[in-house]
Amino acid sequence: MKLKTRNLKHPSGIELVTPLFVPSYSSKGFALEQKKGGKFKSEVCQAIIIAKEMLVESQLVSAYDLHYEYLLDPSEFISTELTFIDSGGYETSSSFDLSETRRCNTEHEEWNIDLLNKVIEKWQYERFPAVIVSFDDERKRKSIKEQIDEASCFFSKHKDYLHDFLIKPETSDEKYIQIDSLLNHIGYLKEFHIIGITEKELGRSIFERMIRINKIRTSLDNFKINAPIHVFGSLDPISVILYFLAGAEIFDGLTWLKYSYFQGVAMYTNNLCAMDENIQITATDSQVKARSITTNIYYLDRLKNALVEFSNNNKFEVFDDLHVGLGSIIEKNYLIYSNRKKE
Repeated sequence: MKLKTRNLKHPSGIELVTPLFVPSYSSKGFALEQKKGGKFKSEVCQAIIIAKEMLVESQLVSAYDLHYEYLLDPSEFISTELTFIDSGGYETSSSFDLSETRRCNTEHEEWNIDLLNKVIEKWQYERFPAVIVSFDDERKRKSIKEQIDEASCFFSKHKDYLHDFLIKPETSDEKYIQIDSLLNHIGYLKEFHIIGITEKELGRSIFERMIRINKIRTSLDNFKINAPIHVFGSLDPISVILYFLAGAEIFDGLTWLKYSYFQGVAMYTNNLCAMDENIQITATDSQVKARSITTNIYYLDRLKNALVEFSNNNKFEVFDDLHVGLGSIIEKNYLIYSNRKKE
């Protein structure tokens, strides 16, 4: 069982313990609302206001959204110990997380690595310790070695941050990373603090994604590389447990804004008022949304505690504290994965 918790130490001196659940903000997939003065702000800003007092450990924002000021100013909402600054590749790509149920218009403003560098240069890193993610552009796919070299060059300009190297497919016609190519270059990843990959580019099924996470973790360990694996777009109550058991430790995503975490799964948010005894069907949609955001954050805290406890005793029953019977469901699926990977 390839699970582990480890300390993630930032150059500023702060230290966090994995697993990390990183609630994300993005303008992509959400409406832009025109405010006074003609500026556009994402409707996600409403969630930011609700969540800012509750998020303590980490969160993720997009450099693209920061540059075009679609979110609030960081000084208005950054309260977490660590902020992940994504490179803007998601907002400017044609792809969506696996949790997305609709495909919206993907037109976007100009974006390139120079603009990304400008965002990072303006970031108040002493006030807001951050992790930066390497730049990617789906229109310009490159070999793993080229990705490594370009990320190294990019990170060398920003030494006051933790560095999260995001691995992408090598050619435009590939949907998934080429795992053998990546494993052949594992030794070159020693200089990166975190190794990232998107959930949808890991493989065609949960099983295949778990197998690949396990292979990457095993190879990193063989090379004595202590960097945790970050699965982008995977913040789902079931997925994070299974991916953690396979060897991943950092998970981000937008599901906490789009769904409600209830009884161990992500459910349609508007139904929360009929299921949660603390809120009734007379609640307005905005009240239900606010309730969903706050309970989701609370759920992620409980989920992290359950994973830490599991890493200490390997007892699936710890997940029953999240929902009765969840432990047996996780154990059943873990056994399928464990038995099949030996074939």
